[in-house]
Amino acid sequence: MRRGSNNLPSTGTWKTIFKIAWRNVVRHGKRTAFTIITMCFGIGLYIGLDSIFKGMDKAGLENIINLTDSSVRISTDKYEAERNSLPLDYGLSKIPELEKYIMSNDGVEAITLRTRFLGQLSNGMDSIPVTGIAIDPVTDPKVFTIPKYIEGNWFSENSQANEIVLGKRLAGELGAGINDWIILSSRTKYDTQNADDFLIIGLIDAPEVSLNTHGMLLSFKDAEEFLDLEELRTEIAVRMKNRINIEDLMKDSKIVAQNIQKEFPGLSAQSFEEVGKQFLEISKSKSKATGVIIFTILLIAGVGIANTVLMSVYSRIREIGVLRAFGLQRKDISKLFLVEGAIIGVIGSLAGVILGIIFVSYLIFFGIPAEKMMGSIDMTGLYMGKIIYGHWSTKTIIVGAIFGFIVAVFAGSFPARKAAKMEVTDAIHFI
Repeated sequence: MRRGSNNLPSTGTWKTIFKIAWRNVVRHGKRTAFTIITMCFGIGLYIGLDSIFKGMDKAGLENIINLTDSSVRISTDKYEAERNSLPLDYGLSKIPELEKYIMSNDGVEAITLRTRFLGQLSNGMDSIPVTGIAIDPVTDPKVFTIPKYIEGNWFSENSQANEIVLGKRLAGELGAGINDWIILSSRTKYDTQNADDFLIIGLIDAPEVSLNTHGMLLSFKDAEEFLDLEELRTEIAVRMKNRINIEDLMKDSKIVAQNIQKEFPGLSAQSFEEVGKQFLEISKSKSKATGVIIFTILLIAGVGIANTVLMSVYSRIREIGVLRAFGLQRKDISKLFLVEGAIIGVIGSLAGVILGIIFVSYLIFFGIPAEKMMGSIDMTGLYMGKIIYGHWSTKTIIVGAIFGFIVAVFAGSFPARKAAKMEVTDAIHFI
């Protein structure tokens, strides 16, 4: 910039512009405060909602690991091809050798054998189709956390009666409860029909809908005779060591699954990513929908910033003329209002990040009761534990802060250009 009587020194221009911009931001306190509050709640809400949805996703993925399918699920290729019908025709072979190899893989914590089958439960009047799982009561809790959600008792080693554990909602539909007897019928390994009385020793009240509505567990001790299993085991469930990041756990799971399939041709080793594929696809779709909502909120905040800066222009037209007369050129006036927008953006983004961190911290340590959050919405088919916990995401916080600042600067660009176009004489004589 030229040095002269009608121009500010170039070395002091940015410093002067910032001082004037800061004074204007403080002077128009009410409008500035309203805009900053809008940004604060917009960004804070973005960070908070993202934490809730990520927390729900994480909980849903943990349910797959802890309650239904584990980190790695191993069966034969033939069984996997007909998995939906849960056949008793394709059992695993060389189980001791297979178990030894699985446990030799890095990251593997525990394994358990299972046999799934289709059956029907009856109270003598009504019957309901169910998915049954024969388990080893000793090793199963090392892989799955179902006993944590049991009302009543787990399987006893010395019981003389046929014992069964049912989903709480399933038992309710049959009008049955703990210590009641129920009739279970199913086809055996040899395709014959069998039925017997079982004593309900426990009810499953877990944050997994399928277990609550269709879940049924019995021990291998009782299943051997009831289903004519003859040591038939249809799958092995593998638990991997816990990782803070779900993505790291997915990588570990994938490596173990690949190793098993390479070492034992004819087996199907489903990694956590493959088992939870449908859930992950739903999660991605939900994230996109959430992103649209949050973008709209931030856009509204941006419009608020633009409105604040634009009103600031109109309320200070004569001041602009005076500044032009004292040497500020068009580009300096443009810079002035861009800096004002940037200052508001920085303060608003910082406030939003602080609010978001407070919100996320509360969600992580205390959570939100699911019933209060969802109200009267039917939660059937959704993961919904009693408490919904948040999930920390540094990336989300950074994105929220940067996006808020960019929106603020962009929103201030239009009024900045408008201010720069004003003629000195028109601005000074403006009423």
